[in-house]
Amino acid sequence: MPPTQGILLSRMVYEEIYRAMLTDRLGPGDRLNRREVAEDLGVSVAPVLEAMTQLEWEGFLATTPRRGTIVREVTFAEVLGRFHLRSAIESQAARIYAGDRIRAEASRMRELAAAVDETRQGTLETVDEELRFHHALVDLSGCRILSESFRQVMRHSLYYAAQKIIPREPEPTERMHIVLVEKLLESGPEEADRLIRHHLQAWIEVLTKAAAEKRIEGRRLDARGETTRIKARRKAPQKSRDR
Repeated sequence: MPPTQGILLSRMVYEEIYRAMLTDRLGPGDRLNRREVAEDLGVSVAPVLEAMTQLEWEGFLATTPRRGTIVREVTFAEVLGRFHLRSAIESQAARIYAGDRIRAEASRMRELAAAVDETRQGTLETVDEELRFHHALVDLSGCRILSESFRQVMRHSLYYAAQKIIPREPEPTERMHIVLVEKLLESGPEEADRLIRHHLQAWIEVLTKAAAEKRIEGRRLDARGETTRIKARRKAPQKSRDR
C-alpha cells in the first residue's frame, strides 16, 4: 500500500471514531476493539491502530491492562484545564491581531459573529457557529502554531458539548458576539486581551456551577464489559443505549 493511501485510511478511521463520539455512539467508558473497528469500517487493523494511537495521544482514548482501549472518562479538572488553555491561546492571538489585522477582516468577522448570535441557543448548531467564529479570530493572528493548538483544544470542547458532559453554552446576552467584534475593532493589544478573557469568563462560571451540581461526569462502562461497535453489523438490529 502506498504511504499516502495508508495515511488517508488512518485519517478516515480517526474521523469515523471521532464522529461516533460526537453523535453519542461512543462516550466516556465505552470500550473499543481494534479488530472489530477494522471489520466495521472495512479496513485492515493497521490504520485502525494508527488512528487509535493518535486519539490516545490526543487524550480521547486510554489503554488499560484489564479493560483494553476505552474512551477516556472526563474530570472537571481536565475540562477546566482545557478551557484555561483555550483562554490563553485566544488572548495571545488577540494581542497579535488587534489593530490592522482584524480591521482588514471587519466585514467577515461581523458576519461570523451575527451567525452565532442568530442561531437557536442550546443546540450543537450554536456550538459549531461559535467555534467557527473563534477559529477565525485565532487565525487572524497568522500564527500557525496558535491556530493548530486552538483547533486541537476545541475538538475536545466540541466533544464535551456533544456528550453533554458540560453545558453547551453560558447564558447568552443580546448580540454578544457582534458587540465583541465591534469592541475588538477599536482595541489595542492590551484591551483586546482583556476583552477576550472577559468574554470567556462566563464559561468559568458555567463550568464551576456544573461541577458544583455534579453535572460534569462521563458514562461508565456497562456491567457486561462489552465493546462498542462503530457501525452496526449488516442486518443487525439497532441497539439502544440507556443514558
